[in-house]
Amino acid sequence: MSKEEKKHEGLDRYIVMAVAIIVAAAAIIYNLARIQLVDGQKYKEETKYRLSAKGVIYPKRGDIFDRKGVPIAGNRMGYCVQYVDVRMPNAEKNAMLLEIIKILEADGKTIKSRLNNYMSFDPLQFKTDNPEDFVKTIVINKNDADYIITPRQAFEYMRDKTFEIDRSYSDEEVIKIMQLRYEILVSDPQISNPLTLAEDVSAETMSILEEKSSTLRGVTTFIKPYREYYENARLVSHVLGYVGAIDAQELEEYNKELEQREGSVPYSASDIVGKMGIEKAAESILRGIKGETFREVDENGKTTASYLERAPVPGQDVYLTIDIDLQKVAVESLARNIERIRKIENKKNFGDANAGAVVVMDVRNGEILAMASYPDFDPRVFLENDSAAITALWSNPDAPVVNRATSGTYAPGSTYKPLVAVAALESGVIKPKTKIRTPYREEIGNMIFTNPEGDQGYIDLEKALETSSNMFFYKVGVQTGIDNIVKWAKIFGFGKKTGVEIGEAIGSLASREYKRQYIEGDPDWYPANTAMASIGQLYNAFTPIQLCNYVSTIANEGKKFTPHLIKMAVDQTGKITYETPKDYEELPVSKENIRAVKKGMIAVVNSEDGTAAKVFENFPFDVAGKTGTSETGREATSSSNGLFICYAPYDDPEIAIAVVVEHGVWGRETAPIAADIMMEYFRLNEKKDTKTGNSAKETVDIIW
Repeated sequence: MSKEEKKHEGLDRYIVMAVAIIVAAAAIIYNLARIQLVDGQKYKEETKYRLSAKGVIYPKRGDIFDRKGVPIAGNRMGYCVQYVDVRMPNAEKNAMLLEIIKILEADGKTIKSRLNNYMSFDPLQFKTDNPEDFVKTIVINKNDADYIITPRQAFEYMRDKTFEIDRSYSDEEVIKIMQLRYEILVSDPQISNPLTLAEDVSAETMSILEEKSSTLRGVTTFIKPYREYYENARLVSHVLGYVGAIDAQELEEYNKELEQREGSVPYSASDIVGKMGIEKAAESILRGIKGETFREVDENGKTTASYLERAPVPGQDVYLTIDIDLQKVAVESLARNIERIRKIENKKNFGDANAGAVVVMDVRNGEILAMASYPDFDPRVFLENDSAAITALWSNPDAPVVNRATSGTYAPGSTYKPLVAVAALESGVIKPKTKIRTPYREEIGNMIFTNPEGDQGYIDLEKALETSSNMFFYKVGVQTGIDNIVKWAKIFGFGKKTGVEIGEAIGSLASREYKRQYIEGDPDWYPANTAMASIGQLYNAFTPIQLCNYVSTIANEGKKFTPHLIKMAVDQTGKITYETPKDYEELPVSKENIRAVKKGMIAVVNSEDGTAAKVFENFPFDVAGKTGTSETGREATSSSNGLFICYAPYDDPEIAIAVVVEHGVWGRETAPIAADIMMEYFRLNEKKDTKTGNSAKETVDIIW
């Protein structure tokens, strides 16, 4: 082949290659154009439903037990239904959504819709003062808003244009479809933000939805732990509290706190949190850490692939200091004795005893062994999501949800006299054997005071406490002075919170400061004010837990513990992660003086003239206590409150008890409640069989 021929052959090859490249490039350009211009929308929609997004795995909330490991609150697994919006013709979507609604309704579930915030359907009317804002959310073209004036026009527009609901459906079906379509419209549920249609559906409903997954496009189910309260939870309802959906304020506050913790997982608007009691106080312990998944869905909203990004961490279990057996006795005795007190025939008793509280504390470490408030409530009501039942509970005039043990404040009456005695002794106004003349009637600070105990002649502190002599404490209180009394009241913990984990009231102290700040009229303080304050009246108002902590401090001869309800927290491996410290303060009080007060308190229970005589007479040890009858200022039509504080054994104290019964008439009538509790705590109903060595139950006769 000549050089010329070879040259032409090479040129032909280049031409062929160039043509091939041009053809290939044209094909690529054509396909790119077709993908982007012709089929772009199709691929965009397919890609939309094949995007991976984060999912949540909810952790198990920590269980709650009593001090011996008896379960009170736990968890069960339930099924949830979610929806991711899928593009489909309106007729097809409406039919599918109605089927979903009927399946869920058969399970007793109703889908929540924000449409109900704006419209009611029977009768058909707007529920908002600004229907124009609502109308803007439903119109397809903004100009249409000008023609929608009445509720009927809005209804028909949504039916015919916004959602294109066929008129073959009944009015009831149209409304249900419309409600769900509106919720989908405003929430725009996507894979990263699905709409929860129903919580805690049955396994049967979940199976039906899964079986129909090919036709119910966008619907998915998942498993989630739900709080469960056991039968005994009612016994500790006020201590336990309850859980509920997080609100906007809680969401902000909790997440602000979490910002300070490295690696913490924030709360979301769908979370459940503790609302009261230990559920709230131990939220950070019980909560756990949410797990995280990544998943991919297809064009029907079904998950096609998923993997675990972070495993959930279960919440830690909490063990309370409460003894559930002792709690049961406290609850039942409180209710039984309130009923008994109502039936006492006396002109001062109006039969209106209706509420009360008991606190039992281990004086050796501050652990609360029992805390009862009457009336109580069933915390399971808050788990059933029955808004009517919850509203009825909160609106009940007897206030069963209020924890009277920590939030109820009561004039202490004569239970305050041991504190006044301490103040008088520490101030040097009297000595233990100092005798004060206590006539029936005497003028103090230009005001006449009388002594319900009559003319007692000259008596000392022990006799004054034993008989609860008002005249003795009127006079000694005035000599001691209100400032000294207030000083020692604060030292013993009155007028401030005790530090217990759950919510508590501060109460109030009768003082110059209180009168100036809260009482209108004459701001000056007079001897008569001091006299009234010295017998636990006037502006004094304390909580039962403050009273219990106070008598515990007397039993300990000045060692004041911080009361607590949480004993410890345990993680899922069984490791103890937290133990409540046994914090206490040594008060600057003379042991000799406080023992003089204790001597008077034992006389209250054990001497013939004691105001709580005979209640504990069959006990194998001595009990020290103090009764209190506090006037409410409405004695013409209602009974006074009854109070009792005590500790035992006298010579080696283990427990302290404070009892308050609203309209309980007299303090002595509340002492049997403390006796019942001690019978259980010290196992006084058990008598050992000398033949077998076994313990047998035997009732000890106690004359009230």
